Amino acid sequence: MKNLLILATMVLAFGSTKAQSLFNEESNVISYMDGKSFYNSDNGLTIEYGYISSYNTYGIKVKNKDGGKFYFINVEITTFGSFADLYGMSTESGSNFGFRLYKGNWRQISCIRSQ
Repeated sequence: MKNLLILATMVLAFGSTKAQSLFNEESNVISYMDGKSFYNSDNGLTIEYGYISSYNTYGIKVKNKDGGKFYFINVEITTFGSFADLYGMSTESGSNFGFRLYKGNWRQISCIRSQ
């Protein structure tokens, strides 16, 4: 019984450590975002990371509540274990857009869009 308790404690400790370190490398972030869309009802933005065929590269795809689409390329991904920051350059104006990704959601860091 004592061995079972020790084993259960180790499994729980390992599992919680692994969950907290979801984004250790850039590839972890890309894999996590693959095929997912993230929506923020506060500002009406939907964000995806993926291939942008018109620019033949990968980047951030943003869609606003009015249907406007914006693309950000040359994405810099910085990992922090439990979250990651993504910044990209606008294909229209060269301005930057960034957001912080947590497991299951995101929070906008900065957004400067061309009009």
